[in-house]
Parts: sequence; structure tokens; C-alpha cells
Amino acid sequence: MKRLIKDLGLGYDKIHSCPNDCMLYWGDQKNQQSCHVYGKSRWMNSNTEDVNTDEGGAQLRKKPVKVLRYFPLIPRLQRLFMSSKTAESMRWHNDQRTDDGLLRHPADSLAWKSFDSKFLSFASDPRNVRLGLAADGFNPFKIMSTSYSTWPILLVPYNFPPWICMKQSSFILSMIIPGEKGPGNDIDIYLQPLIEELKQLWSGVETYDVLRKENFNLRVILLWTINDFLAYANLSGWSTKGRYAVLVVLRKLVRSGCIMGSSLTWAIVGEYRGAPEQTVGSEILFMLKDINFSYGKMNQPPITQTRRRSRDESDDESDEEDDPNEAELWKKRSIFFELPYWEHNILRHNLDVMHIEKNVCENIIGTILNVDGKSKDNLQSRLDLVDMRIRRDLYPQVLPNGKYRLPPSIFSMSKKEKEVFCMVLKDIKVPDAYASNISRCVSFKDRRLYSLNHMITTS
Repeated sequence: MKRLIKDLGLGYDKIHSCPNDCMLYWGDQKNQQSCHVYGKSRWMNSNTEDVNTDEGGAQLRKKPVKVLRYFPLIPRLQRLFMSSKTAESMRWHNDQRTDDGLLRHPADSLAWKSFDSKFLSFASDPRNVRLGLAADGFNPFKIMSTSYSTWPILLVPYNFPPWICMKQSSFILSMIIPGEKGPGNDIDIYLQPLIEELKQLWSGVETYDVLRKENFNLRVILLWTINDFLAYANLSGWSTKGRYAVLVVLRKLVRSGCIMGSSLTWAIVGEYRGAPEQTVGSEILFMLKDINFSYGKMNQPPITQTRRRSRDESDDESDEEDDPNEAELWKKRSIFFELPYWEHNILRHNLDVMHIEKNVCENIIGTILNVDGKSKDNLQSRLDLVDMRIRRDLYPQVLPNGKYRLPPSIFSMSKKEKEVFCMVLKDIKVPDAYASNISRCVSFKDRRLYSLNHMITTS
């Protein structure tokens, strides 16, 4: 199989990386033997040398600690135009798409049209490719109790009609970021080879179009990324933890005074205002101009915890101290801003709603079943109610031994009720191909559900 792929010109590059995600041994640093940041060796046994044994001349080679597998993008895109059928499909968005104002395809979106109006030379040739980037981690060993995270980076060519571009066969695997821990904010280190190719493709590469029987200058852009909320933080550089999770919502709350202290008013009055102002790329670059970020997972400064407001502290004092500085909430300058057009994209990051729904569903199930480590109805959330001065019946009660007792919520279940809940899921029957077999996830002994990651995603 490897030989077949190689003969097709669709091989991949093995790029060694620092085990602490500080750097890639790539480009000018290809021949370095240790990390230039912390001095960590690139080899599992740094004392092993390339030597020949006495018997048979077998060679002992060093084994790298971490290897990125990168699949070059340019030859894969050029191959799309080596078949007349796919070459014709790559023009579908311009030649055959129905433009009636309805949103059926990314070409109908404001982001696509805005880019075309900004870069007319790119829009003039419908063969130029628009890509979306999807990133997320998964456990390749299918053992949910084992903590391991491998990150594939996928590219989706949007020139195809919707019934083709969303097929698995149309996805382009760009790279596989190795585990066992996810890259986190250091994902930019691994994206360097892709960004370099995208820079080259912005200028264009000569490509043969078998449909038109001519060579043309193929240009490619990255339109946006698609990810869940956690990966959004890693790719964009914005901190999504705590109360300032979304930049546009943060601005809205600050201007309206609805930061924690006055959130009770917000909850009672409701939300009737218009959409928040859009943050353009030039504003983000201005906020990022003085930020210095060092990559790697050694000696990282600890994340400072937001001080909990005391019960006697006034709302005005809390709001004055908690007023956020937007520039301080950025963790890094995203590598995507190295692309010359990225700041002009009006939609740079898309949130994967289905993935987020899966995460929310897991939290709801963990809360109503009161699963240790999964429930959101915990002491921390009850103390938040004290700070917000609402739901006094749920305030934590201090016991004589100094521990806290949490009064039951209206959704709290007894053991018998949990068993009934699990029994319903165990015996549920749905039409064929409607949902996954969730009964396999039910544990009566523990009165909880396991391995929901795949089940909820495919349901």
C-alpha cells in the first residue's frame, strides 16, 4: 500500500518534533540534534549512535521521540485537475450553482462573497480553490479510560458541489499530530509546513487542467477553520476559559455592565439587544502587537485564577477589578495571521455545533446522574449562586465537621430513579439507522453511561 501511494505521488513526510512541542526539526533546523529552546534531545536515547554491528552489517538507528506525519498539499490539489470529471466539479460553484439568495453552499455565504469582492484577481478564475480546515483530537486506541490524544488536520475543498465536498473521499488529510497529549496552544508549531504551502499557493503554482487542456496558475486560500470550542481556543489564540469565553460577547457585556456583579439583572430582564459588533482582523492584530508567546510545555507560567468575589464585596468594586483588558486575554498570535489574506476574512473560525452539542449532552447526563468529575452541580457552582445572590434554597450548608452539604436540586435523582433512567436507555428501540446502539453504554452497576463520545456524535 505504501508503494502504491508513493507511485501515485501521494506520499507523506516524516518531520521530527520536540517532545515538548517547542519546535519542528524542519527547514533550516532539520539537522539539529536537540531543541533550541530547552535543549531536549530529539532522540529517545540520545547516547545511541549510528553504528554497524559485527554480524551482517546491520545498522542501529536512533529513534525519534515524536514524529509529525505531513501530507504535502500541492500535489494533492493538482491531482484534482488530472481527471476531467473532478476538474469539471471544481468549477461547479461558478458554472452550475443556483444563485437565488438561499444558503446551500459556502459560495452562497457572505464570507465567500466578501473575499471575492476584496480579491478580484483570485475570484476571476473559478478553478482557484477555497479550503476549510477541521481540527480535533481523538483517542486512536478506543479505550476511553486511557488518556491519549492524536490530532488529525483535515482540509475540505469547497469548490465541489455540496453532495461531493462533504463526502469522506473528498477530504484531504493534511497532517497527523502525534500524542499522547494534545498540542494545545502549541499547535502552531505543527501547522508551520501547511502555512508555508498555503503562502506558496496564494501566489500560485503551475497546474495542468485536463478538461481545458491547458496549464494555469492554481491559487488556493484557507477560508476558515471548523472546530469545537476547545480547539477554537488553540487555533485562534483567544482564551475561552472563564467568563470571557467569546470575544464579541465580552465586548457586549463590558459595554452593558453585565459582568458577574450585575448578571442577576441580565438574567431577569432578558436579552433584547442587537447582535454584537464584529471584530475585524486589523483590530485583532492591533491587540496582538505587544504579545510575546513562547512555545513548549516546559516552564510555562501557571494560569492565574480569577479571584472569587467575597460575599460582602459590592458589585461596583467587583466590576471595577474584573473589567477585562482584551489584549491580556489573548494567549498568542495565531499562525494563520501569517497568511496575507487572513485578516481580511470576515469569518475566520466556525464552531462545530454538533460537537458542542455532544459535549453539552455529556455534561447534562453527568449532572442529572451526579457522576463524580462530570457533574456541573458541584460546590463551585453553588458558591456562584451565593455570589450572584440567587436561589437561596440551593446555598451550600456548612456541617459541624467543616464539610459542605449541597441541598438536592429539582433534577436530583435517587438511586431508584437513576436505575429507571438507565433501564429506559438500555431497552430503548429506535428505527434502523436512526441512532447508535446506546444500550451498550449503560452500566447498571455504576448507574452511569460510558463511551458516549462516539455514540452521541453518530446518533
